[in-house]
Amino acid sequence: MNITVKELTKAYMKNKRRVGVLKEFSYSFESGKLYLIKGESGKGKTTLLTLLALLQKEDSGEIFFEDRLVSRLNNENKCKLRREEIGIIFQDYNLLEGLTALDNVILTEVCEKRINKLEVIKKAEEALELLNISHRQNHYPFELSGGEQQRVGIARAIIKNPSILICDEPVSNLDAENSNIIVNFLNNYCHNNNKLVIVAGHNDILDGYADEIIKL
Repeated sequence: MNITVKELTKAYMKNKRRVGVLKEFSYSFESGKLYLIKGESGKGKTTLLTLLALLQKEDSGEIFFEDRLVSRLNNENKCKLRREEIGIIFQDYNLLEGLTALDNVILTEVCEKRINKLEVIKKAEEALELLNISHRQNHYPFELSGGEQQRVGIARAIIKNPSILICDEPVSNLDAENSNIIVNFLNNYCHNNNKLVIVAGHNDILDGYADEIIKL
């Protein structure tokens, strides 16, 4: 799934003043490539990701998935497209404390009832295995390290095999071992499966893996 962005602009109100964080940003993202978005805090990295993930609306500009203008879709159709095509990895994991690692991974798929629960569990176990975390699948988030929680979050994002994987600072709070596991996974997911992976990050660990580095 290719993404084309044309003159994307977004601003927020702060202390009754309009503050621009993204101004007329244009770029073409291609399947099979890993893109690294870098920049200082406040330069619009997270804003760009949320716009590409259709989680918020731009002030102006256009976003195309292939040749389809998706930025003008209504919220219902954006949600449908996001469910089907986009996986999102958050910096702060966003796991539900009352559920095991496995249940966190399967929750959305089970709620949407797209396939039966046994099939979902099998897919979740395969995703956890890919991330070397299947041995912790019956543990709760408070029993997991930050790196383990992040790997569970990634398994949740990839269970539907999304065409687009959007990652907001996925290794910023992790030790070297967990960072390397996640970076290698993202690299393999992208280049071995012809997926589009877009990562925002401020450190240099992904520099050698990225096909293109975008500086905001």
